[in-house]
Amino acid sequence: MKKINWKEIGNQFELYAAAVLFAVIGVLLTIQVFSRYILNHSFSWAEELATLLFVPMIYCGIASAVTKRKHVSVEIVQQFVPFRIRKALMILSQIIFLIFCVYIQFPLYRVIDDLGASVTDLLRIPKRYIYIWIPILLLMTGVRIVQDIIRLWNENEENLGYSEPALDLDACEKIAKERGNL
Repeated sequence: MKKINWKEIGNQFELYAAAVLFAVIGVLLTIQVFSRYILNHSFSWAEELATLLFVPMIYCGIASAVTKRKHVSVEIVQQFVPFRIRKALMILSQIIFLIFCVYIQFPLYRVIDDLGASVTDLLRIPKRYIYIWIPILLLMTGVRIVQDIIRLWNENEENLGYSEPALDLDACEKIAKERGNL
């Protein structure tokens, strides 16, 4: 039995949280589709809960994307400038993103405060409990941005901004050759 690496889980908490939320949403929507089309009975609460879980899943995904360096960025200028300028631009981009994550906190808390005692239609969950996840996870994204800025600061020209590919085609090709499929 493989030992659980708690440090890795802590370093990638958002990734695992987003995956769990995605799985729960998938199960809820499968139950909803099955009950609606097979049993001719709709569990509306499942659809509402899936919609509510979508909010923290998205923001966990944002923090995870920063950690894995998979967030959207425009790199066209960076390809044509020297190493030091490219590094400075990458760090500046992260700093701007960090400023946004901090700045947006105040309007978000005002919106959450304006929700007052409003609740969801079916489950009667206070809406503020759902939307409070947005500023919390944006702060977590800010922490991940600071970690990425530190990583960028310490990287050299060969590994500047490196991230592992989502799908390593070279590894897939190697496995296929080993199996005799190529």
